[in-house]
Amino acid sequence: MSNTKIPVIAVVGRTNVGKSTLYNAIIGFRKAIVDDFSGLTRDRHYTLVARHGLPFTLIDTGGLIGDDDQTMQEVVREQTEMAIDESDLVVCVFDGVYGVHEDDKVVADVLRRSGKAVIWVVNKCEKPATEAQSADFYTLGVDDICCVSAAHYLGMDVLIERIKTWISAHKELVHEVPEKDANTINVAIIGKPNVGKSTLLNQLTGEKRLVTSEIAGTTRDSIDIEFIHEDKRFIITDTAGLRKKARIDDHTVERYSNLRTLRSLVKSDVAVLLLDATEGAPSEQDAKLAGLIHERGRGFVIAINKWDAIEKDHTTVKAYEMAVRNAFKFAPYAPIIYISALTGRRCSSLFETAQNVVERSQERVQTSQLNKVIRTAFERRPPPVYRGEPIKFYFSTQVGVTPPTIVIMVNQPRRINFSYERYIRNQIREQFPFEGSDIRIIWRKNSDPESHADA
Repeated sequence: MSNTKIPVIAVVGRTNVGKSTLYNAIIGFRKAIVDDFSGLTRDRHYTLVARHGLPFTLIDTGGLIGDDDQTMQEVVREQTEMAIDESDLVVCVFDGVYGVHEDDKVVADVLRRSGKAVIWVVNKCEKPATEAQSADFYTLGVDDICCVSAAHYLGMDVLIERIKTWISAHKELVHEVPEKDANTINVAIIGKPNVGKSTLLNQLTGEKRLVTSEIAGTTRDSIDIEFIHEDKRFIITDTAGLRKKARIDDHTVERYSNLRTLRSLVKSDVAVLLLDATEGAPSEQDAKLAGLIHERGRGFVIAINKWDAIEKDHTTVKAYEMAVRNAFKFAPYAPIIYISALTGRRCSSLFETAQNVVERSQERVQTSQLNKVIRTAFERRPPPVYRGEPIKFYFSTQVGVTPPTIVIMVNQPRRINFSYERYIRNQIREQFPFEGSDIRIIWRKNSDPESHADA
């Protein structure tokens, strides 16, 4: 049984039988990417499902058999067999429209040898004729069959009841929804295709959790993995590699993959931009990805992968860091770490760095200290005079965190230019580092200067 004590259920079958569609129907929203061709799902997707009364973890898997790419099929099958091994119950899916397939026999044999409890499901049974011919699947030696149409949500209530009945019969499993940990840190790993994102995540978790390959684009969806590191709970998201939008056609899998990656970025507390040291200085695409992280106000960490493959001398680190800083001038606050996802060198430092970035982003500065710093900055270097009238500083206060957001009240807020705002931001950062976070400044016109005269 699962060592988490929450029942684990794996959705298994050959390619293109509708496993991901069924997975989405059970969890209640579209998480796994679906499309009408085989081999789309490669990694394991995990979702804690609590909407049906009895909680369980559902795993979507790649096709156990049937992918034309034999090399990729081997690693996908390995991932699926891992899911079967860690599951308490398996939902095996067949294609009712196609009928019994030779590969279905292989799937059934694998599951029988596993010794796992199985619910046999015939999908795509929206038509009565299809449901009627589903009896042919009994020739595989299965016992009871559940006919559904996941795409139309037909028969799903019956399937859910069978799952709940099985869970209820096993008293050793958790039957209550676990409490959410508000202190969980969400980390999204972002980068171009083939920079080593999945390899890094496998290294962090200590298991071969994701499919890795030298082929760019192996990861097609965003994969969330939860685990504990030194008593701290993390959710690490491996994302599909982002290419230039102009190179991606609309309504393609890659387009949906990009949208999922951007969604993962939005929900993250910290984004780790992974760069490939062997490619030299960051590219234009790397800079655009860094810009996305910066614009969305996420905690920002730059990880230089494959550092072990670089020939180094005493100037190498300084020269590379200068190249990174020049490429990402808008984000000088982002810490840089040097790692090797393949060997694991310094990968664990990612946890400490991410946690530090989150903690710094949530800090609040005392208003009196903040006003002292900004007033001193104005006195040391006043902003340009506007139409013969000096721009006066009245008051400032921090109004938000993650990212730290500061309101500064002056008499002419619209006349503060970009370079002066950058100067003020740098002065704030010298006293209050906020490592890994941008500092957002909101300029406002003070309607009552006297109210802040003593600030």
